Amino acid sequence: MRLGLVLCVLLAAGCASGPVAKLPAKRQQAIEVNNRGTALFMRGDYAGAIAQYRAALELERSVENEDGIAANLINLSIAYQRQGDRAAASAAVAGILDEGVLRFSPQRVAEAALRDAILRFDAGDADGSAGSLSRARSACAAPCVLAGKLDNMEAQLAYERGELEAAREAANRALAANRASGDRDEVANALRLLGAIEIERKDLAAARAALAEALQIDKALAVPPRIYRDLVLLGRAAAAASDAQAARRYYARALAVARAVPDERSVAEATRLSAALPR
Repeated sequence: MRLGLVLCVLLAAGCASGPVAKLPAKRQQAIEVNNRGTALFMRGDYAGAIAQYRAALELERSVENEDGIAANLINLSIAYQRQGDRAAASAAVAGILDEGVLRFSPQRVAEAALRDAILRFDAGDADGSAGSLSRARSACAAPCVLAGKLDNMEAQLAYERGELEAAREAANRALAANRASGDRDEVANALRLLGAIEIERKDLAAARAALAEALQIDKALAVPPRIYRDLVLLGRAAAAASDAQAARRYYARALAVARAVPDERSVAEATRLSAALPR
């Protein structure tokens, strides 16, 4: 079951060896353009972000800065995915993974491979996703800064296969790693996945606790798709506990979020789940 648990790797930043003011003018310009793209992305202007990331990419290519090239390709992939253009998102990371001339750092290769794993999973290619995840692990040298993200992806794949104990173990590893690194996005992803797993395992108290914390984080971060998914899962937990009234309230809240976005698929899902509850 694809629950929207792993939406994207965090936006990549161009690598600077010192204060931006000390960089050559072309590099400084590329970082400023990249930062404008990130500001637009955070406001939900994905088309504007894409234009800025493409401009920054060309600036980095003009001085053959491999790290900056990779950072902007990763950001383009994320922005294209949010815009719904999966082909362009995949092509952007292929510019790192399939590049035969430039040499990108293992860290950037690992980030790109994880992006590829997410995109393949989103497209329903679980085997391909697992292969890309393995490549990401191989490229990420210890101590791997992506460990929490990789574990979340592993947990999602195990959950998809119905391997609940393996999924639970990986999600708990992810939760510990992401708490340690302070990555709240991925902490919420791990908690959301643990909530879904515990619903399947019939440990509804554990499910509610994990999902309530995930919702608190996602509301603080103001991420509507994740807030929606937290509420739907809380509704599922309530329904599994035979509390139709509580489930209906959660689904109503999820429906309000989906309508505000707007997201017609989520509107339809929340409506269907509510209608299926006993009266």
